[in-house]
Amino acid sequence: MGLATKGFIIVLGLIFVGVIILLLVKRKINERHSLFWLFGAIIILILSTIPEILAVIANLVGVDYPPALLFLIAILVILAITLYQSIQISILQERLRELTQQIAIDRMNNSVIQRQKEEDYVEQ
Repeated sequence: MGLATKGFIIVLGLIFVGVIILLLVKRKINERHSLFWLFGAIIILILSTIPEILAVIANLVGVDYPPALLFLIAILVILAITLYQSIQISILQERLRELTQQIAIDRMNNSVIQRQKEEDYVEQ
């Protein structure tokens, strides 16, 4: 890998890390999610800028073309993040359903109490 390619990868990786930190500062992403993205970005940066590590890992795993392993790792990181976010969405949907049901019950109870107060007032 040439020096220009390494430099380009480092610059892109640093820009990506900077964007994640900016989103964290602006509270567009929470700390838990930013850690996953930062961890994934740093791993990809390390593996792409130091190809010797990638070659050693590829030999251990039995992959003939080390950059293919880099893409596999990147895809697995993105899939893990997507799976985690899908789980979080499912949990939030369940909480929303429960909250909606609780609000409906509370409104019904308040309506019944209000009617009873009105009836008691009319009877007096």
